[in-house]
Amino acid sequence: MRCYSNSSRPTRRQALIGLSGAALVLGAPSILRAQESTLVVVSGGGSYEEAFRKAVVDPFQSETGIKVTYVSPADAAKLKAQVDSSNVQWDVVEISGPAFRSDADKYVEEIDYAAFDKETLDNLVPEAKTKYAVGSYVFSTVMAFSTADYPADKPRPRSWTEFWDVSAFPGPRSLRERTVEFALLAAGIPKDKLYPIDFDQAFASLDRIKPHITKFWSVGAEPGQLLSDRQVAMSSAWNGRMQILQEQGAGVDYQWNEGMLSPLHWVVPKGTKNRAAAMRFVAYQATAQAQARLNNLIFYGPLNRAAFNYIEPSVAAKLPTAPENIDKQFFYDPAYWEAQSSSGKTNTEVLVERWTQWVAS
Repeated sequence: MRCYSNSSRPTRRQALIGLSGAALVLGAPSILRAQESTLVVVSGGGSYEEAFRKAVVDPFQSETGIKVTYVSPADAAKLKAQVDSSNVQWDVVEISGPAFRSDADKYVEEIDYAAFDKETLDNLVPEAKTKYAVGSYVFSTVMAFSTADYPADKPRPRSWTEFWDVSAFPGPRSLRERTVEFALLAAGIPKDKLYPIDFDQAFASLDRIKPHITKFWSVGAEPGQLLSDRQVAMSSAWNGRMQILQEQGAGVDYQWNEGMLSPLHWVVPKGTKNRAAAMRFVAYQATAQAQARLNNLIFYGPLNRAAFNYIEPSVAAKLPTAPENIDKQFFYDPAYWEAQSSSGKTNTEVLVERWTQWVAS
């Protein structure tokens, strides 16, 4: 993963403003206690951890005096077990699911938006400001191509309706398993009318493309391998994976139109002993400067619009939430998928059961 120069380090004045704002909200004694505390922050490992430590954790520790212990990976079952046993060891967790469940109030704290400065609140996209979670970053599932089969000077599909059109755009395809949003777009449903999902219409659409699918992928590295090896001519894929492969010289390309934006969120486990400091952390990571530092290092998008004031233009064009990219896409709806259906099962459980039956048919 390429690292970029950091053009977004907060000035001393910005840091002082952030601290004074927190003092007004929490009171000076609370800040003094927070400076002596240790937050356990849980998220992903590998190159993401390296980028996140550099962009968010280290500056947060320096500016607040709050020590951070970083743990990976995040796990919803472990979070639930800690809360159920009244033995909460984590303070902040980068995971979306628990915040959108019907029983979210049992497992995660309501976000204290009084800990956020007005500029941050004004610039966070709506999908980032939820009752029990705050947006972290967003990745996009995009339409990708083998440049051997579809070079830049050859017409390519520009919509999922065209991706489904195997006569006009021949070649084997791949899709992520349990893909229904793209199937509905291919059937002509507008991107702002996808939810609630019409399962019958989605699977009827999938029936049309199924004979042309070489593989339904489940692991993020698979589309790049399938495209590079020319096992498929086109595939859905994660934007960050495709961008990294491009920079490594692989024969892949992608486009943003009708991409699916999937946000990750930070939650605060119910019963944390460091609630005030945890809220300061989720507020800090949501600032334009912190999100810009992170997204100068990874190919995923900030959820704070003002972050693009601090992101290098050459990098911004490659990020899914850049002004020129975001409106071409739609947001995945985690609240819908965690909600209960009329059968009493979550919509995700309904999809998994139906997908399993469909694949076997």
